Order: sequence, then C-alpha cells, then structure tokens
Amino acid sequence: MSIAIDPAWVLAVFYTAVRLGVLLIMSPILSSLSGVVTVRVLLTLSLSVLLVNGLGTRPPAHELALGPVVLGAMLELGVGVTLAFGVFAAFGAFSLAGKILDIQSGFGMGTVYDPVTRGGAPLFGTMLNMLAVVLFFGLEGHHAFLRGVAYSLQQVPPGAGLDGLALEPVLRQFGLMFSLGVSLVIPVILCLLLAETALAIVSRVLPQMNVFVIGVPVKIVVALAVLALTVGTMGSAMGRVYNAIFTYWEQVLG
Repeated sequence: MSIAIDPAWVLAVFYTAVRLGVLLIMSPILSSLSGVVTVRVLLTLSLSVLLVNGLGTRPPAHELALGPVVLGAMLELGVGVTLAFGVFAAFGAFSLAGKILDIQSGFGMGTVYDPVTRGGAPLFGTMLNMLAVVLFFGLEGHHAFLRGVAYSLQQVPPGAGLDGLALEPVLRQFGLMFSLGVSLVIPVILCLLLAETALAIVSRVLPQMNVFVIGVPVKIVVALAVLALTVGTMGSAMGRVYNAIFTYWEQVLG
C-alpha cells in the first residue's frame, strides 16, 4: 500500500506552523507554557494542520528547492512577527498600567519573583497581566484569535509575505498601548494624585513629620482599595484592548 503525500499541503502546513509558532511565542497569551516546549510544538502543528485542511490554503507555486522554501519561511517569519506585535502591544497596556501603579503607590521599590520569567516582576503589573489573560480566555478571545489567524491565511496565503506593509497601523498600535494603559487605571491614578496632594499639605503643616515613612503605607492602601472598588469598571477598557488586536490585524492584512 502506497501513501500519497501532497508536497503543496506539507509546505502549507510548514509555512503556517512558522507563522503560528512565532505568533504564539511572542504573544503573552500562552506565556505560562514557555517551559513546556513539547506542548507548544504539538499545539502549533495540530492547529496548522487543522487550519490548512479547513481553509484549503496552498502556498504560491514555486520550485521545491532549499532556497525558495527558506525564503518563504523567512516571509512567514515576518508575517508572524508583524501579527504578534499587535498582540504584544495590546497586552503591553496592562503591563504599562501595572508599572504606573507600582511607581505611584510605592510597590516599585520592591519586586516579586516571577517563576515563569525567573526574574523580578512588578506586583500590579503581574496581577493585571494574569487578569488580562484569564479574561481573554473567559470572554472566548481565543476563538476570535483563531478566527484572526484563519483570516490572515485567507488574506495572505502561506509563503506569500506582506507586500508594502504600512507603518501607520504599527505606530497607531504602539500609541494605543499608552492611551489604553492609562485608561485602565485612571481612577486609581487620580486618587493617588489626591493622596500625594494631601501628603504634601501635611508635610507643610507638620514639617517635623516624616512624610516618606507615612506616605508609602497610605499610598499602598489607597491604591489597593481604589483598585478593588474600580476593578469591575475595567470591562469596557479591557474590551477596547482586545478589540485593538483584531483592528490592527485587519489594517495590516487588508
């Protein structure tokens, strides 16, 4: 019994795996699986096979030689990096918001050990990143993520590469990271500003009081209390962060 293997199908799966692998490696969605290489490789290959079979995409016809295949893989690498930047910049809004809170509240003086990255991580930044990933899967964002990958394969076939990539969507996505990051925690920032103002007035009225020793616990309590009270209002801002990913993909791939 002979088994017929379609070279175009194998090449399409290979190119799709390169694009999807880079996208999953650079995006923080599956950052907790960074140490489980086998799981990530099997997940990438299985998703690539399902996407190619479901969409019926095939790479542009070219000679099956080492040079054209390597060139096609490099083009897929560029497409994957471009798409991953949209995810990375969007989730970077949560890291930026956490970094602002850490600096303003006083937690920036210390760090928490992160077993995933094996390094120091800010407290609020780590908490908001975990919350963002949990809500992403809770709101079925992974389904929209896979639909976005399928859309990219339809718009840009495997091995085709992006022609004439515009820089405007990339710059806009980079700017959204800052604006959305601030909008996530703007109530906490304003309350911390009021606390700073009150401490400044106290330091002027009672110069003998050590405001630094008193101010750090006060700002930590204010930050935690206001964040706990306003975490339920972050839904709309988080929705804009998630929508920014797919809006960026439409602009880049369209």
